[in-house]
Amino acid sequence: MSVVGTYLKTLTARRTIYALKPELPGEITIKDIQSVVQTIIKETPTAFNSQPNRAIILTGEAHRKVWDQVADGIESPDGKKRPASARDEAFGSVIFFTDDKVTEKLKADFPAYAAAFPSFADHTSGAAQINSWVVLEAMGLGGHLQHYNGYVKAALPGKIPQSWTVQAQLVFGTPATAPAEKTYIKNDVEVFN
Repeated sequence: MSVVGTYLKTLTARRTIYALKPELPGEITIKDIQSVVQTIIKETPTAFNSQPNRAIILTGEAHRKVWDQVADGIESPDGKKRPASARDEAFGSVIFFTDDKVTEKLKADFPAYAAAFPSFADHTSGAAQINSWVVLEAMGLGGHLQHYNGYVKAALPGKIPQSWTVQAQLVFGTPATAPAEKTYIKNDVEVFN
């Protein structure tokens, strides 16, 4: 299979999997995951090569503590279910951030584009998130992307710089079940000449 075919097969296999086990598959280590996420943060394209993406990985007690605080912060019993599941059933979480200092510097340095830089930061964060999710899938992990951003920011260790804005949480572990069947809408890409 070609490199393109392999990539597309992995991209297609990447799915939301909520039923996870708090373990890593086979020979995968947290160092492997750290290396992959570090490479993705470094290599994902950014506007003006500004590199605003940041990430940390939570495992063990740190992972459980953050998700426990997120669940405690939500009043609705139904709203607590997903954070409690992330806490109890996942091995860890990749927390994605953008550094607002980078965005503010771009706005000051390139005022003609100032209004666009926050969107550009969001776009590159999304690219880093999906790149990470696809690679973790290729490594045999399952995951789901969450956006409990304010709750997570409040629960994180104090060492996280205040200028880092939480963008998303990629919760991961070994899949406990296969993902549900995916359906597709008709959404053809047309070519205009």
